[in-house]
Amino acid sequence: MRYLHDREFRRAELEASLVRPSNGYSKLRLAHYASGDSQDWERLPIANPRTASVSAAELDLDVASLRRPLGSEGSALRLDGAASSKEALRQLGEQAFFRYPAQLATSIVPTLRSRATAEHYGLWVDASRGVGGIVRVETADGNSELAYTCATCHVSRHDGSLAIGRANDRLDLGLLMADMGGSQDTRSWGPGRVDVSTPAGNEPVRIADLRPVRYLGYLHHDATVQKRSVVSLAIRIETLLITGHFEARRPPREVALGLAVYVESLVSPEPQAPTGDAERRGAALFAAQCARCHVPPTFTGRPVAIEAVGTDPALGLSEDRGTGMYRVPSLLGVGSRGALLHDASLQTLDELFDPVRLSDGRSAGVNARHVRGHAFGLALEPSQRADLTAYVSSL
Repeated sequence: MRYLHDREFRRAELEASLVRPSNGYSKLRLAHYASGDSQDWERLPIANPRTASVSAAELDLDVASLRRPLGSEGSALRLDGAASSKEALRQLGEQAFFRYPAQLATSIVPTLRSRATAEHYGLWVDASRGVGGIVRVETADGNSELAYTCATCHVSRHDGSLAIGRANDRLDLGLLMADMGGSQDTRSWGPGRVDVSTPAGNEPVRIADLRPVRYLGYLHHDATVQKRSVVSLAIRIETLLITGHFEARRPPREVALGLAVYVESLVSPEPQAPTGDAERRGAALFAAQCARCHVPPTFTGRPVAIEAVGTDPALGLSEDRGTGMYRVPSLLGVGSRGALLHDASLQTLDELFDPVRLSDGRSAGVNARHVRGHAFGLALEPSQRADLTAYVSSL
């Protein structure tokens, strides 16, 4: 694939995918990605370290043991033949999703002193997949450090099993960071929100549900990146991993492409035809009230101006990623998505379609019921809103 070997192609794809070249996200990448100069990120050393998942059993050990040498249980990702087929890339991507270090997590060690402590911060524990997507990464001196992977934020426990791609809406990274000596301001993030944009941590957003990514035309809540193809997604992942490691190293490009192919394989189930009277009535209401933006069959569409959405405009106006617009998320799988809207300010579809949330008498804030904007469907009669909720929940 040209992405792996053609720098000029990668550069052209990056430029074509950036919706607003003047924001901070775009300017950083335009300055360093496939730029061809001395500051080109392609000059960075390639990192494919040996890693090992932190197992559930290790939560019962002394936390100091988490930094012991990896031994025979650690391994690097195998890249030979990874680009031989789409399926080979998908398999590499699945391994990388759970094993490739996205960002070092040295401060997380005390949170792994017990199962109860790990679960207190929303880290899932699984007999086969380990603990919260946390891995031990071999360091140059032969010891190991802890790191987050994609699975830390984008896997959750649901109905007794792991839901891969679904946002971990129990993960409270802000609380964890504050308790480990970081800024106390991150406590306000609440579960299911992170800020990967600003050093101050003042632009937290809902952790993304990756299951409908295949259907999206734009990435990020504020539509910073147009997803023209899997290459746009691979570049977005590659640059995320570079900035996550403070621009000191870059991933093998096969890993970034494999992750993109794997993420696009995490497809939400295709919606079924409405099965009950309420869903059928809701489908008709959806066509009249919602389908202009959430266009079937993918139930997404072009970005919408923040004024038209009417929710908190801060993210859409962000100097780092802002475009003056918000992405229209795909509604496929929304019934099992957890928190809703770009800032996770609503928890359920019932709350979203309840006009009471517009009342000044309700408490405001994250995960509260006083949330303005996105008023579509709120003027309907209660029975109609119930029908609309039933249909959207079934998608």
